[in-house]
Amino acid sequence: MGRGLRLIGFPNVSTFTDRHGKARYRLRRAGFNTVYLTGVPGSPEFAQAYADAIAGTGRREIGASRTQPGSINALAVSIYQSAEWHQLANTTQATYRGIIERIRQEYGALSVKGLKPEHVRKMRDRRKDTPAAANNLLKTLRWMMRFAVDRNMRSDNPTIDIRPLRQATEGFHTWTEDEISKFEARWSLGTRERLAFDLLLYTAQRSGDVRQMGRQHLRDGRIAVVQEKTGARLEIPLHAALQASLAVVPANQMMFVVTQFGKPYTAGGFGNWFSDACRQAGLPMCSAHGLRKSAATRLSDAGCSEAQIMAVTGHQTAKEVQRYTRMRDQKRLADAAMAKVSGTEAEQELATRRNRVAKTGSKPLNNKA
Repeated sequence: MGRGLRLIGFPNVSTFTDRHGKARYRLRRAGFNTVYLTGVPGSPEFAQAYADAIAGTGRREIGASRTQPGSINALAVSIYQSAEWHQLANTTQATYRGIIERIRQEYGALSVKGLKPEHVRKMRDRRKDTPAAANNLLKTLRWMMRFAVDRNMRSDNPTIDIRPLRQATEGFHTWTEDEISKFEARWSLGTRERLAFDLLLYTAQRSGDVRQMGRQHLRDGRIAVVQEKTGARLEIPLHAALQASLAVVPANQMMFVVTQFGKPYTAGGFGNWFSDACRQAGLPMCSAHGLRKSAATRLSDAGCSEAQIMAVTGHQTAKEVQRYTRMRDQKRLADAAMAKVSGTEAEQELATRRNRVAKTGSKPLNNKA
């Protein structure tokens, strides 16, 4: 086997023969640490090792030795090298890193102890036109300062009394049943778009987890999930609609949703591709994450408890789930309330009142000359 040969179907993986004549596989990306993979290409063990490596490969910090001790730059480097950082989900790392690097551009040379509440408030207010971005920045800063306190880089957290901005939106649009039917009518069974749709809707998982699902995750009529964001381990029964969709996936295809070239989707690539499929179906407001919300709504409307919904979605707290159960309870209570005024006795009482009003109103005006 030749040295350094690229492995088709697994980006950034090359194979070579070591001095013992054994085939080795390694993942190498610019700016990241090299990871050697176990198993044989095509096996569940290798697919899992590759997925774990992509999620956990550590980035090499450039210029770490040139940062001023005690500065925001030094704090960032310390964060990137910490156990706390490596315990974060890959997607959370990407979000935090983007914000941390923007903070470094503005305040990198400032000492960690010199960051004051007015600095935090100024950074938040500068993004007042985009409340979501402002709140994400505040959330990240709060995490950074908590880390700094734990590492004795300062004694207090200057973000504690800074409140997030109110947001008018509730986030991603929740698909309606009509929109679900419209997508299904546009993308029939057997298309990649329909497969992705069914995986999203009938597992209630995030797109980052759905795009990594494959045959290695199927077990006894269930699909096993280790959530990328939270690390939660779930086993979700296969819905009949999802079983029908998976039945037409080629038997030799390990990963379920792949590009037209047979390669795994990147996080951004999957989101853009699925959003384009929504637009082609005439649903420009719909997204992959919106289907997760629709799945939770369906579970709630079916009468599932918060614990049952969380067992499927993998939410760590009941806060998010309560929004769906509140919506269900509001509709149920509203139906019950209207039923009380729509019953026989209520209708008779209302009719009696109307007759009284009619009789009163029918009296002629007594015009006196």
